[in-house]
Amino acid sequence: MSEEYLYEWSPGGSLIFRVPGAVSRLDSPGDTATAFGEVRNSHAREVQMDATAKRNQLDIVDDVERGLAQNEFFLVFQPKLRVPEGTLSGFEALLRWRHPVRGILMPSSFIRVVENSRLSGRFTDFLLARAAETLADWAACGYGSLSLAINLPVRELAREDLPGKLVRVLAAQAIDTAKLQIELTETTEPGPPDELVAAVDSVRATGVRVAIDDFGAGYWSLSLLHRLAVDVLKIDRCFISDIPANARSTVLLQALVRLGQLLGKQVVIEGIETEAQFVWAKSMPQVDCQGYYISMPVPAAQIDELVMQHGLVKISGYIQVISYEPGWTRN
Repeated sequence: MSEEYLYEWSPGGSLIFRVPGAVSRLDSPGDTATAFGEVRNSHAREVQMDATAKRNQLDIVDDVERGLAQNEFFLVFQPKLRVPEGTLSGFEALLRWRHPVRGILMPSSFIRVVENSRLSGRFTDFLLARAAETLADWAACGYGSLSLAINLPVRELAREDLPGKLVRVLAAQAIDTAKLQIELTETTEPGPPDELVAAVDSVRATGVRVAIDDFGAGYWSLSLLHRLAVDVLKIDRCFISDIPANARSTVLLQALVRLGQLLGKQVVIEGIETEAQFVWAKSMPQVDCQGYYISMPVPAAQIDELVMQHGLVKISGYIQVISYEPGWTRN
């Protein structure tokens, strides 16, 4: 919680006061008393701040639990377009909180606290139930080719009861398990690779597809990609941000797309925010694109409008491995 403060007397009789990153020589008793007073005050402030942070986290958890009981959480949906055709391949479900005092809240204001609390499993159950209901509604509307992705942290994927729960929840709605995708989100070390590999394999054995989210950023490495039998590779938005202006970024993103497809993954380019980026992305074969240029996240009521606008992708459910000529590049 707090850092260690050290002191020692020098041969000349002065007190050498050591704090993290600094060393101070205190030659007089007044200096020494002042220094120790500052340390006590600093330590007290640190303890107080730590206690306040913990209270705030508990307050958030309690408020979230109340919100779950009051049905204040809901989903919005951001579409993915398969290029170059520009047809809808699926949506990503994004969590929102209709807070009675603070208004509509984004996940960034609460999700990290929730993921490390007793409510983590309840949110997973909530997302699974809502996803199954949504896929059933789409199937009834004739949108059976659409996939739906939900975001889960790695620790939730590793739940022993998750595979069985996936089968039961989707079977209750007569949903093809391949239409559900679980996007692995991770901003911290994902843990032992062997455990993660086993968890991914267990989920994929149910027919549910698994995606690595924000690949190329954070803790998702090439060595981990090599070991994980995931179905979808979502390339982090940082790689498209300065395309097509930056030639090096263009080559790097091309290489990542090619790598993913050669490994048999469906590749998604995140962060499409300009027409120029979308035009460039359409030069990629059989890639999904997602971003604000295509559409902001929308409520379920607007799905019909997007289907009318873009049409539905025709897919078999399997990813074709794309072959490239040696020296493949695109402008």
